[in-house]
Amino acid sequence: MELNMVRAPIGRRVVAVLAGLLSSVLLLVGASPAAADQGGKEAQKEGTQKLDRLRSGQATLRVGTDATFPPFEFTDAKGGKIGFDVELVRELAKRVGIRKVTFTQMPFGNIVPALQAHQIDVGASAIYISDERAKVVDFTDVYYPGGLAMFVSDHNNSVHTLNDLAGKKVAVQVGTKSVEWLKEHQPRAQLVTVQTNEQMFSSVKLGQADAVVTGAPGGRYFIAQQGGLKQVGKRLTGENYGYAFPKSDSAVTTAFDSALKDMKTDGSYAKLTGKWFAAKGGAKAQKDHPLLNPATIVDSWDQIWHGLLVSIMVILLSLCLSLTLGMLGGLAKLSKILPVRWLGNAYVSVIRGTPFVVQLFFIYFGLPQLGLQLPPMVAGVFALGLYSGSYVTEIFRGAVQAVDRGQIEAARSCGMSHGAAMRYVVVPQAFLRMLPPLGNEFVSLTKNSALVSFITIGELFLVGQTIISRTFDALTVYLFIGLLYYVLTNLIGSATQAIEKKMAVYV
Repeated sequence: MELNMVRAPIGRRVVAVLAGLLSSVLLLVGASPAAADQGGKEAQKEGTQKLDRLRSGQATLRVGTDATFPPFEFTDAKGGKIGFDVELVRELAKRVGIRKVTFTQMPFGNIVPALQAHQIDVGASAIYISDERAKVVDFTDVYYPGGLAMFVSDHNNSVHTLNDLAGKKVAVQVGTKSVEWLKEHQPRAQLVTVQTNEQMFSSVKLGQADAVVTGAPGGRYFIAQQGGLKQVGKRLTGENYGYAFPKSDSAVTTAFDSALKDMKTDGSYAKLTGKWFAAKGGAKAQKDHPLLNPATIVDSWDQIWHGLLVSIMVILLSLCLSLTLGMLGGLAKLSKILPVRWLGNAYVSVIRGTPFVVQLFFIYFGLPQLGLQLPPMVAGVFALGLYSGSYVTEIFRGAVQAVDRGQIEAARSCGMSHGAAMRYVVVPQAFLRMLPPLGNEFVSLTKNSALVSFITIGELFLVGQTIISRTFDALTVYLFIGLLYYVLTNLIGSATQAIEKKMAVYV
């Protein structure tokens, strides 16, 4: 008996090793020059076919952008995408013959992963052309000169050179060139990593950081619009901006390069750059802004209302999925069938034991590399429901086990099957015990819904960030959005309490 128990695992290990060797051989064969050449031809053919579909209108050009970086990309009061990148991409697409173009808001650090996962077709967000990025995506020719620069408060006279940043707090945007460049050229600087362009500059104006290292054009535009900062020295680097495409879309990249060259030749490019980068005179920079500005909310109400509706939809769909998965998970954990019970335990252990953001990114950016690509809304609802469902599973299990064992025994003695006893006797009583913890869990789900903004879902929090990037009125916007979330969570809490009171007569 003991010998057989030892042999079985060894046999499985042997099979695993053989499978690994076979996989290695297949990879080596696929990596041969002939296979690589064939793969290149297939990629070129695929790119040509995609360009044909875009020109015929069968496909839409999906442009990923972080619309929080004026003057390159930001939003107007109605939520529409505007800026130099937005206008230039639309014009290039028109000249290429592409009929449909749509812009998707996403954090800057997610653009390259989204291109790799084919969630978008173009990355247009003031992206520096670098050797590291060029390994995983293709770039067009330079469409605007960039380069990093240092910016400090108007009253800061202690920073003059890069050496002066040693020991200082420097604000940088996550996923940008600034992060790695500073680690290499000024490792003694204390990096303050933020999500948006506005947060970088605000951190200096509020004293949370001593300096900002970011793209020179974006910094100069902020100074022209808001004031309070100054550029120190000249450009630190000479990188330039380019539009990023998946490696498989070389035909589309080439077509964009040709259109960009034509625009520079006929003067339309110079006209567009003059529109967005000409000096503004600094009039707005000297304008005082009130601490709380209700006009910001009024002017952006359409945008906020749309974000609120998206948030409510995400919450309701995730809530339904959470309840379904929680009930199934709870029944699985209570099952007398060992594999089913093991599956329920594994679900709770894995999902509760890993951060929600990691699960969200795995579902949206990781699964496409395994051949499963989900739309943003589907991925966000699935991730949120899956995560919340693991907690509902434990709530359901605990409530069922809290019902007196004699209840099910009495039901069975009356001739009811186990399933019928659970359905008509145990679960209704367990439901009453579930209500208080379920209310708390649904409140947590509502607050966690703000995190789906990381995968381009235009819910309330993401809308708020885009408004702030245009108005630089963080206090008013975050305060109002926090109030909206407070109302949502209290509505859920009130609803569960009302149900508790109605059902209390059955206890």
